[in-house]
Amino acid sequence: MSEQRKVILSIEDNQDIANLIRLVLRHAPIELLNAPSGDEAWQILDDKTPDLILLDMMLPGETGLDFLEKFRKYPKYAETPVMVVSVRADTSYRARAHELGVVRYLLKPFSPAVLRQEIQQALGISWAETGRLTRLPPSDV
Repeated sequence: MSEQRKVILSIEDNQDIANLIRLVLRHAPIELLNAPSGDEAWQILDDKTPDLILLDMMLPGETGLDFLEKFRKYPKYAETPVMVVSVRADTSYRARAHELGVVRYLLKPFSPAVLRQEIQQALGISWAETGRLTRLPPSDV
């Protein structure tokens, strides 16, 4: 019997960043879903329950923080880990995100190797990586 693949919902409006996330996760035993806005994320959430959310804070329409505040109001999402990947660095915004249960706040630009490591840790999974990502230097982002 095979283990069910984890589901990651990436809420990212920048196509270049969305593609980089897809590249980082290309060998991962996961199903990656992408939504370019909070509205589209809610549509995906109607059908899927993610094991992890990667959330940009600067989204069209509602902000990532607005999305997160609404998301946490649903009991079925209370324990879903959320990792922020954003350029938004102000302390009050980050503090509010952490109050809402964000497990990690990665600032853009981020190291792909660090993103991979954080996702592996958050989901308790690992996968073999081939190619350039294995040769990236460690980062303390």
